[in-house]
Amino acid sequence: MLRTGLIFATLALAACQSTVKPDSTASATFLPSISDLGKVAAVVNDAPKPVLLVLDIDDTLLSTRTLDGKRAFYGSDRWYRWQDGLSEEDPKLVPCLIAAVLTRNSEILRLEAVQPDAATVINALTVDRVIETSRGRDQRAGTERELLAAGYALRGPLPGLEGVSELPGRYTPMTYRRGILMTGGTRKGPALTDLLRNATTAYRSVVMVDDDSKNLQSVAETLAAAPSDSRLAFFGLRYAGIKDEPVPPPTAAEVKAAQESWLVWNGWMLQHEPVAAAKLEAKDCKWFEEEGRRRFEEHAVP
Repeated sequence: MLRTGLIFATLALAACQSTVKPDSTASATFLPSISDLGKVAAVVNDAPKPVLLVLDIDDTLLSTRTLDGKRAFYGSDRWYRWQDGLSEEDPKLVPCLIAAVLTRNSEILRLEAVQPDAATVINALTVDRVIETSRGRDQRAGTERELLAAGYALRGPLPGLEGVSELPGRYTPMTYRRGILMTGGTRKGPALTDLLRNATTAYRSVVMVDDDSKNLQSVAETLAAAPSDSRLAFFGLRYAGIKDEPVPPPTAAEVKAAQESWLVWNGWMLQHEPVAAAKLEAKDCKWFEEEGRRRFEEHAVP
């Protein structure tokens, strides 16, 4: 069974040139940032064994492709955050962002590793791991494809979780396959503890790498709220190789480029999915939600 609880230990991380300090909430102040995934190995090696490594995807393992030395803004994590903050009246707001655009972007867009040696570095870590992402189940095919294309090795289930493929989620069921837990918006702390409830390995520590401090805090606080009879040490590392915190707003050039990409996206839809394009123009998001459920049921793999 999963060992629950949390030990906030003071640990000098020479590789990070920082220190994980004790804190009751694991606030962002106490989460060291790294810009090189190669520094994760030192933390994993120093953490109490056995270790569970938890990895995010967007802007931690994968990001949009680089052109002329710059990451594409359209389809990036920053682009989704920017879109999510626009008002309903803003002409730059795309319709059905979650129900339609997010899912199809995962099928259409090609991503790349956050740094050239990222896959080599991560694949060399032999500890148990979970790739935990807020992406939804409809994005699984594209997610697995892009991780593999970037060179990341996907693994089987953790010991004791061989029969787990789906878990209840806050918005939609969470899915677990090939070592990837897709939470669909469920907070990462509760999602991870739900997954590991029947794990047979008695982990002593969790090392988590994520570009978003709130996800690191979610896991830390969830572990801290658990019974204290058998505690886990938690070491959270914020990957800052792609973007800073707070996340900077887009530049005028990025907005212009994103709007041009949106026109190309619409052209692709009109050519390849004319029915869906018409539903999108009509802002019929409900149609896309129902279609997403149908497509998932048709293509679900146990």
